[in-house]
Amino acid sequence: MGGRRSFSLRGGARRAAERLLNRIAGAAGRRPADTVRDDQYIYTRSQGDSSVLGGPDRLVRDREGDIVGAAPYEGPVVSEQWDPVDGKRDGLRRYEALDARDWPEEARTQDMAMSGVPYLTFRELRALPTDPDALLKKLYRDTKGVQSDRTEAVVEYIRVILGQATLLPDLGAALYRATARLPGVRVVRNVEDAAGRKGIGLAFAGSRDHVTWVFDRSSLAYLGTTRTALLEVGVADQKGRAPKGS
Repeated sequence: MGGRRSFSLRGGARRAAERLLNRIAGAAGRRPADTVRDDQYIYTRSQGDSSVLGGPDRLVRDREGDIVGAAPYEGPVVSEQWDPVDGKRDGLRRYEALDARDWPEEARTQDMAMSGVPYLTFRELRALPTDPDALLKKLYRDTKGVQSDRTEAVVEYIRVILGQATLLPDLGAALYRATARLPGVRVVRNVEDAAGRKGIGLAFAGSRDHVTWVFDRSSLAYLGTTRTALLEVGVADQKGRAPKGS
């Protein structure tokens, strides 16, 4: 990925980021709201490196056929995830290795049961305030006691819930307007997500992993980050099955 240019953190950089985030918030708020039931699952499909998303393991056997270990896959993966809306049932994550030509076909995909939901369930997301100031105060309260920088923790918190928040237009808009209030946010003119899709980005001063959020230049839709591409978000009736129309 070459030729990345970013604004300076001084002067107009903060105003440029605020303007972009307000435009993104407006686009997010105009998206039609999805009807979601508590007995359904939030489905997300992402692409990135196994070092970030995880990946399948291939069982290693000796000459007698006994299992003697596992060989972790290292490379690009697609991850599908089913999170229960009410958080009361187990979820599912499915990995597909994209560059495992020397692996048996049946080993390239692996399902993993998931108990618990990171951060918030979708039901809890629906209960978050949609006033940006009130939302930002809650996010800071929820990250109280973290070992890392609080603002960095809030940025990560927002990033984790942005995908599912695309199904909640009012919340999505509020998250972007809350982000505009954070210090050190800047626009990155030319950037690619982990699937190679080009867009405009937002980076954050002090971020230890140097992750940049990526948005489509035309629609301003959230594409993911430089480390993980968000390919699809939807609502599934059954765990293990993609939403209708996927």
